[in-house]
Amino acid sequence: MNYRILMLTFILFGCKNNREKSPTLELNEPIFTACDSVSKKAITDFKNGIREYDILGTVEVTDFEQFYWKYMEEKYKIIIKASDQPSLIEECYAESMNDEVKKEYGEDFIDRTINEARIEYKRLN
Repeated sequence: MNYRILMLTFILFGCKNNREKSPTLELNEPIFTACDSVSKKAITDFKNGIREYDILGTVEVTDFEQFYWKYMEEKYKIIIKASDQPSLIEECYAESMNDEVKKEYGEDFIDRTINEARIEYKRLN
């Protein structure tokens, strides 16, 4: 019995000490510095009147999507963009700009405006 406990202890401590440490990224790494820089640019752009909302990922461009994008630009002065495969830097900018839009108009803004646009789209078609 003591032999099993001793072997288990060796295995546990042996494995623990032999594990490689995972690489750590410092916050001053170039990618974080670049991301922080474009995030600040997005906030400045928003304060200067640039209003964009990026949909990150694949989007099927339907008649309604086109209507919605035009609706957002005309009613709210927000340009909707779609980025199928954004770079990390593009994603940093988009996420920061999207956050600013949500802060200004509310977390449910996109869902709310999609519903508004659907009603308007059905009324016109």
